[in-house]
Amino acid sequence: MKKLKLKTKGKAGSVRFSATPWFNPGIPVIIGGVGGIGSWLAFFLGRQECEIYLHDMDRVDETNLGGQLYGSNYIGRDKESAVQDLIKEFSGNTNIHKMGKFDEASFASPIMFSSFDNMDARKLMFSRWKEQKNREVFIDGRMLCESAQILAVTKGRESKYQEELFEDSEVEDLDCSMKATSHCGAMTASYMVATFNNYVANRKTKTNMREVPFKTLFELPTLTQHVEV
Repeated sequence: MKKLKLKTKGKAGSVRFSATPWFNPGIPVIIGGVGGIGSWLAFFLGRQECEIYLHDMDRVDETNLGGQLYGSNYIGRDKESAVQDLIKEFSGNTNIHKMGKFDEASFASPIMFSSFDNMDARKLMFSRWKEQKNREVFIDGRMLCESAQILAVTKGRESKYQEELFEDSEVEDLDCSMKATSHCGAMTASYMVATFNNYVANRKTKTNMREVPFKTLFELPTLTQHVEV
């Protein structure tokens, strides 16, 4: 018997979703922060064969193992290198670039993801994205131990997003044992990827076939979700 030859536009690892309207190998994205949300986010986008530019200055430590993608063998490694290795191992994608700290001199791109753990970094990344005439979508993920919100900014939503910005001093300082969980971080990243995929599907098909909500909120203790268009 002859073996069936699967038709795919990407690598073998993407064959199961290569016919989706959002699959776009090589699309460049910038990710700010590869911790509780960003480590999972980079992993998922890496499997979709995105070209990823990582911004993070931290190293993996023991406290990261409960909420982030890293294993104990990565303790002491810088997070950018660890993410590079994980994506390469699980998808073969080598188009992952270490960029270090995101600052005023960092370059911007039309598609940017903020998964920082502080508001100042979010504000800076958003301002750099907003400066671009060809800006497309800025996706911001924020989470606590068992809840999260995802904000998607497209042209015309900039002022609305700015209302969601505040000072880091306004954030309640939570006990360190109630700050992060792996399943909440992975879920937040999944919603960010789904929002991004919907945006790309609309762009590729030149339609509004999929929803790209401005705000998505979920609460795990009550298993509730709220979407604001």
